[in-house]
Amino acid sequence: MKKICIIAIIGLLLFTAVSASSYYTPNRTNNPQPLKTTYDLLCIAPKSFSKNLQPLIDHKNTIGVQTIVLTTEDIYKDYTGRDNAEQIKYAIKDAKESWNISYVLLVGGLKFLGLGWHVPVRYSNLDDGTGYNVFLTDLYFADLYNETGEFDDWDSNGNGIFAEWGKDILDLTPDVAIGRLACRTAKEVAIVVEKIITYETTTAGSSWFTRMIAVGGDSFPAYPGYEGEETCDVATSYMTGFDIQKLYTSTGTLTGPADILTAVSQGCGFLMTRGKGGTDRVRMGLPEGEEIIAFQNKDVPKLTNKDRYPIWVFGECIHGKFDVCVLNIVNVIQNISGYTMADCIYDCIAWRLVRQKDAGAIATLTNTNICYGSTGDVNGNGIPDDAETYGGFLAVELFRLYSQEGIQTLGVLHQQALCNYVKQFPVRTNLLHSKSVQEFILFGDPSLKIGGYATD
Repeated sequence: MKKICIIAIIGLLLFTAVSASSYYTPNRTNNPQPLKTTYDLLCIAPKSFSKNLQPLIDHKNTIGVQTIVLTTEDIYKDYTGRDNAEQIKYAIKDAKESWNISYVLLVGGLKFLGLGWHVPVRYSNLDDGTGYNVFLTDLYFADLYNETGEFDDWDSNGNGIFAEWGKDILDLTPDVAIGRLACRTAKEVAIVVEKIITYETTTAGSSWFTRMIAVGGDSFPAYPGYEGEETCDVATSYMTGFDIQKLYTSTGTLTGPADILTAVSQGCGFLMTRGKGGTDRVRMGLPEGEEIIAFQNKDVPKLTNKDRYPIWVFGECIHGKFDVCVLNIVNVIQNISGYTMADCIYDCIAWRLVRQKDAGAIATLTNTNICYGSTGDVNGNGIPDDAETYGGFLAVELFRLYSQEGIQTLGVLHQQALCNYVKQFPVRTNLLHSKSVQEFILFGDPSLKIGGYATD
C-alpha cells in the first residue's frame, strides 16, 4: 500500500501559513517517507468542496487542532482497493500510522440526483428481518484494525461481500473518531462550516448552552410504563448543572411540533428524543396507544435558534439514512427490497437539521436503519432496560460520558460510547447488538469542542 507522501514545501511555512499547507498532495515521483509530523484531524472531501471547506481548516489550525485534507481524487489515484470505500479506508489507516490522527471528518454525501457519492459509503450486509438487508455504516471507516492488529477489511472470508453477517468476522472497535458532513453541494459545506466556527468561538459561557431538552413518549403501548420518557429520565439524571426541560406525551407537555420549536428556539446545549423513528420525522406514542408526529423535516426551517445550536441525539430508528433520494422512487416501483416511499425524499431528518442555515443542530447522533428498544426492568436494578441496551444504551451513554467522565470532544464521546458497547455486549455473535453498534452515526465534526472554546 502506497504510503502518504509530503511534497516539498517552498519557503518557511509556520503556523501563520496554515492555508498554504492545509491540502496535501502526494508526490508520486519520488515517494519519500512522510515527514515526522502529526495531525489531529484528517478531512476527506472532493476537490469541488475545497474552497468552502478551507475556512474550517484555517479555524482548526488556529485553535490548535492540527488539520490536513486529502481529496478523494488524490486518494483514488494513490491507493489501491476493491472499491472507493476501501481506498478511503486505506488512506485513513495510512494517516493514522504516519500522522497519528485522532479524528476523521468525511465531507460529502450523495451527488446531485443521487448519482454517486462525493465521499463513498459502506453498507453492512446484515438482515435482521425488518425489511432492510443492508444498511449504511460509517464505523467501517473507523475500525481500522482487527484483533491481531492487521488491517480489517470487513471481508474476512474474502468473497467480496463486506460485513456479511455470520460469515465475516468484524472487530467493530473504532480506532479513530469518525464523523460525516453529508453535504451534497458546496453551498451546504459553507453553511455547516460557518455553524461550526461560530459554535466553537461563541458558545462558551453562554447561558443557553446549559439547557437540555428531553422529548419522550410511550414507545410500547402494549406494555406497562412509558419507555421513551423513562430512558430520557436516565439520560437527564446525569446532566447535573443543566436546566432540564422535559417534553413528554404523558404529561401533556408534548402535543406536537410547536412545543419542540418553542423549546429549541430558546437555545439548548443538548436535545434527546426517544420515541419512534422515520427518515424524515420523529413520532411519539401517546398513553392511550395512538401516536403523534413530534417533529419532521418541514418543521426545521421554522426554527429560530441562530447561533444557539444543540447537539441533538435521536434515539430512534432510521433518522440517519442519508442515502434517501427522490430518485429512489425507481427502486420502489421496481419493488426492490429495502426501499419504501419514505426513502424518496431529499434529506433524512438528522442531516436536515445540521445543514439548516442559521438554525437547527450543530451535530446529530442517531441510527441509519431500524434500531431496537426494550421494556420493563428484567434485571431488577431499578433502571429501565430500554436505557441499558441497544439504541437506548448508546444514547444514554453519551450523556454519562460527558457528565461523569468529562469527555468534551464530540467525536471522542461517540467513539467511546461505541467502544463501551463493544466491551459490554456480544456484538460479534448477536445480530441485534452487532447492528446497534454499526448503525450509530455522527453527523458533525468529530473534533468539535462541546460547549466551544473559552476566550481570554
